[in-house]
Amino acid sequence: MVNKTRFTICFGRPRRGATQHYTRPIVDKIPTASNTLSHHAGLLALELDPQRPGSTNIPPEPLDVATATALAGHLAKDLDRILGGIDHLGLILPGALYDQTEILRPGFPLTTALAELYRGSSRAFMPQLIALGTDRGFFPVADINPLRRPGSGPLLLLPFCFVGQDHDIAVLARVMEDILLQSGEVSQATREAVQQAFGLQALNLSFATIGDLCALLRVQMEGSELLPLWDLLEHAWLERPGILSVALDDGNRFLTAGNDAHTLFYTFDDWAQFGPGRNLPAAELSIGYPRWVRAQRQYTLALEAYGLHVRWVLANPQLEATLATADGETALAAFRDIPCLSGDFLVESIFQNDSENPERQLLITNQADPDLGTLAYTVTTLDAEGQLLRLEHHYPLRPQGLNVVIDRLIERGTEQGAERQVLHPGRLTYSETGRSLRAATEADLPAPAARMH
Repeated sequence: MVNKTRFTICFGRPRRGATQHYTRPIVDKIPTASNTLSHHAGLLALELDPQRPGSTNIPPEPLDVATATALAGHLAKDLDRILGGIDHLGLILPGALYDQTEILRPGFPLTTALAELYRGSSRAFMPQLIALGTDRGFFPVADINPLRRPGSGPLLLLPFCFVGQDHDIAVLARVMEDILLQSGEVSQATREAVQQAFGLQALNLSFATIGDLCALLRVQMEGSELLPLWDLLEHAWLERPGILSVALDDGNRFLTAGNDAHTLFYTFDDWAQFGPGRNLPAAELSIGYPRWVRAQRQYTLALEAYGLHVRWVLANPQLEATLATADGETALAAFRDIPCLSGDFLVESIFQNDSENPERQLLITNQADPDLGTLAYTVTTLDAEGQLLRLEHHYPLRPQGLNVVIDRLIERGTEQGAERQVLHPGRLTYSETGRSLRAATEADLPAPAARMH
């Protein structure tokens, strides 16, 4: 079992005086032949009931052109009322719903693509309403095509983007950041049109800015004690220059530069012998390593979900020593000097006999944590005489890696004609003196013994 890190933001109307604004209105420039246009994005947030009957947690298909056009008219009317007039501005929106991880990505490519599409609609700027629809179930422009991934609910977002002259957009941005979330009521006509168009029943509909979305996400991460994760994401989303390095209390280390996040992977043995667990008493290693894995999974899954490329590097003592004192540039260079881990799993080979005898027994230990599930598989192989051939530890690096490891071990046993025995002690089994994983024995199994063949 792998924990998925998700943050579902509630867009219920905030109480008066509540701080909901992000520190930086996200306004971007669009250069044109004669002047400079800017754009500023907003969102219509739909909160769905996660327990609703028939829910698949897959967002609906994009709307056809006619339905998207009708829906855009409703939203434009609401926004004109809330913002005190938008006739002097261009407005573009897709007839589609997105997960928040599709909106919050480095450089905010979705809203940038909307602004570029608006600019390409005519040679000279003119205020108009543009609705994007499709009769094919998808948009041909990758940056605005919704991914429609399972598990995207219960918060779905319909983005829209204003385009106009610099001064007009600057004024609009301040107004939107000040009032849109707190004072922008969705009309009943718009509510009905949205629900009918997408075939959904929403618990709540609210207008918001991307700044509001960021601010609320930050509050949620702070409540979950994940502010370092927020710092990493914000650094990438806003495309800030330089390198941001974060070291967590449990020894997890992340470094972001551009759209890349660099991090160390420790096997149990490395973690316990020279890594973050080196100073822990041997008896506490079974608690400390799962704690490190939990944070590593939370951070890497969230970073990847929000658009960063996570580059894993296998830890080693020299790199560990370098990173302990290095500045950002030196640390980044040290990461880049080492080939990154590829694939979904890692095999750590502890012992290999030079014998060419075929494997006749595969003794497999499921190294697990009650909350996190499988952390690794320890594999011991023997020949027909009971001689040790190999000792390995197989680590899943990604959620799908666990099934890949299992399938490979089953296939390996079949090809070798080897008997396969899997022991499930329900915990990590390791040598306290060697500070290293070991194969389980019958004595390590809980009663009644749990064994799978």
